[in-house]
Amino acid sequence: MSKLQKILAGIVAVCVIFFGFVVVRIVAAPNDDSVKLAKIPADKQLGKEAYKDAYPLEYESFMMNNRTDPSPTGYGGSMEGNSHLEKQPEMLENFKGYKFSVQYDDDRGHTYAGVDFKNTKRLPPQKGNCITCKGSYMYDVYFKESGWDYASKPVAEAMAPIEDDQWFGCSTCHDPETMELRVYQQGFVEAMARRGIDVNNAPHNDKRAYICGQCHTEYHFAVADDRVVHPYDNGLSAEDEYAWYQSDKANGFKGDWVHPDSKTMMLKAQHPDFETWSDSVHADAGVTCVDCHMPYMRKDGQKYTSHWMTSPLKTTQESCLKCHDESAETLTARVKTIHDNTYKLQRIAGQTVAQAHLAVKAAADRGASDEQLATARAQLREAQWYWDWVAAENGMGFHNPDKIMRTLGESIDLAHKSIESANGISVQ
Repeated sequence: MSKLQKILAGIVAVCVIFFGFVVVRIVAAPNDDSVKLAKIPADKQLGKEAYKDAYPLEYESFMMNNRTDPSPTGYGGSMEGNSHLEKQPEMLENFKGYKFSVQYDDDRGHTYAGVDFKNTKRLPPQKGNCITCKGSYMYDVYFKESGWDYASKPVAEAMAPIEDDQWFGCSTCHDPETMELRVYQQGFVEAMARRGIDVNNAPHNDKRAYICGQCHTEYHFAVADDRVVHPYDNGLSAEDEYAWYQSDKANGFKGDWVHPDSKTMMLKAQHPDFETWSDSVHADAGVTCVDCHMPYMRKDGQKYTSHWMTSPLKTTQESCLKCHDESAETLTARVKTIHDNTYKLQRIAGQTVAQAHLAVKAAADRGASDEQLATARAQLREAQWYWDWVAAENGMGFHNPDKIMRTLGESIDLAHKSIESANGISVQ
């Protein structure tokens, strides 16, 4: 055998060994895209532990929400004590007189939903409606027994029977009998019904957005019975929702608190992620929250949905590159640019709003009447709403850059108008 033949024979041998190993791996761990339905005991369905053995890959990935990793772009993340008040001190003025001026941290993973709520400095004297989105106990026990009655109870009383394992978990998004997606949060169900949408009979891909949207959205509490209400009737923009709060559709709800400096009735925005995404380029393409934040994964040949609800930049291969042909580095840089630009304008808007509060106060201190200050206060209320709508949203602009930039621009413009209105008041 010649030297060349020996080399060729060696190459063939290596190929046989390599491809043989691949075949063995495929045979030993064949692809299985099915998820076998398991029977969860009725008295264990509200907890998470009972699902551990039945759905091990999903459970294992869900517990990754315990991680406290920084964000790949420096914004958000799940680190404990990551205070917005320290990084954006203008919030101390803008939320003055309201609990968000006491503590306002970045959210940690969903596994901390119960413990972080129980330990927040903002807790007293809230009511049971505040835990509506913290797990399906509020639906499967409270709502099924007595409707919205729990919403008016003191929050300590409402939380008392909920075990540590029964906060946000599997039954929050899945029917425990069938494991089909379900939207349990009745305020969202009612709001979407007013828009002509039956969320639990919607197409499956739409439900993959509604599952997250039912809690990642703006809301307020009804004056009459403290139920959760979503201001969707006019549309899903910051302007549409502000129009709701200015109309009789809010059924007597005027705002969350009166600012002690400007004496303006203020609104507190609550993470309008669903609204921001709703008319984005991703939404138009049928890409939902789950596609990016809970992508399909494979382990030992088994396909499963990751339940680690985290930044897509931590799972770029599965979350982004299945659609985009750029490199992971290029995509991360693009996202960071959007984050940087949004944060810069958000700070400008927040600081200008804070100046408006002080300008209105100064005018009042000079002797300006409530009638004279009405225009400045109206402009200030709307300006802060637009700023907070963005500041409270979790995507730092990425979910819908155009919508977010427009909203911040309106905030800055209205805040300057409020300052001009207040400074221009002539006091005799």
